[in-house]
Amino acid sequence: MKPSKKSLPSKGTSRENLEPIEGLHSHPRNYREHPDDELQHIMQSIRHHGFYRPIVAARDGTILAGHGVVAAARKMNVKEVPVVRLELDPEEPRALKLLAGDNEIGHMAEIDDRMLTEILKEVKQLDVDGLLGTGFDEKMLANLVYISRPSSEIGDFNAAAEWSGMPSYEEGSPLPALIVTFKNEKDRERFVDSVKLRIDKKASRVWSTRWPFKERDRHADFKFQTT
Repeated sequence: MKPSKKSLPSKGTSRENLEPIEGLHSHPRNYREHPDDELQHIMQSIRHHGFYRPIVAARDGTILAGHGVVAAARKMNVKEVPVVRLELDPEEPRALKLLAGDNEIGHMAEIDDRMLTEILKEVKQLDVDGLLGTGFDEKMLANLVYISRPSSEIGDFNAAAEWSGMPSYEEGSPLPALIVTFKNEKDRERFVDSVKLRIDKKASRVWSTRWPFKERDRHADFKFQTT
């Protein structure tokens, strides 16, 4: 169902919480960017599920949590979104704590990558829209399969791609590649700081880089290869 140009009713949220999107504006200290490939996933989630979580804003309409959702809703021409307004000034410590905490607390969770790949594989096989709306694409899923399973179980990257249901593709010239896994987020951050490389952090689970460094526009533009 296409979103209405007037409003998109949110599932599980009363209409009393709907506010004009024009009354919301980004926090001047928001440190997260939302590239188009991420917004496409958010837009698909909105189409499927509505707004299952409200935007959180300060009293003046400054967004504290939900910048990506608002950006996606604007691209969809949605005029109203569910909002919870807090009696906070956007620059006071409690507001800044919420701005940071909403982004960062989730990184502390421990994720069962194997279970995640099983879920994503099932979604890809059964949902008509595939992985769009999950934050993953086929290549990202194949890479996660490859790094989360021992070689004795999954083999090489091509086997991981086949497991995850990726279409076959013609092999190009082999490219040298190095995959490093970590026990936790802190270890990964320390490694990144120590090697002094610019890292593409658009995907929260799988970070990547190229040398010489080149910005990545879309995950679909790249193919993971192994030697």
